[in-house]
Amino acid sequence: MRLKTLGLGFILLVLISCASLHQNDPIDIYQKTQSYKKFSFDDVWSAALRSIDEIDFTVRNATKEIGLIHAEAKMNPDPRFLPPLMNVIIREEISRIDVNFHIELPGQRDDTGKRRSYVNQFFKALKKNLK
Repeated sequence: MRLKTLGLGFILLVLISCASLHQNDPIDIYQKTQSYKKFSFDDVWSAALRSIDEIDFTVRNATKEIGLIHAEAKMNPDPRFLPPLMNVIIREEISRIDVNFHIELPGQRDDTGKRRSYVNQFFKALKKNLK
């Protein structure tokens, strides 16, 4: 009985440690959400599509009904790896429109500089296209 209790305690300790490690992951570097209060869903949707094109990505799939856009880099910056991929999720909340941007660099080591650059480029273009 004592051995089972120790075993369960150890498993619980490992699970708690893993959960606390994931809480500190720098998700905001790879994914970012911004809210817009003075625009309609259609305004933000159209501006997001223009912004994706402006930062040299091509829309591969867009489903307006659920607010999802999936895009791929037009030109692969590093042919040794798959091209960068992005997902944009646009949600209409009670008094605002939320835009979540997520970038992936398949097969590459985490390069927060590149990821942050794509996020900043997208939201800068989106802001410009919403004026």
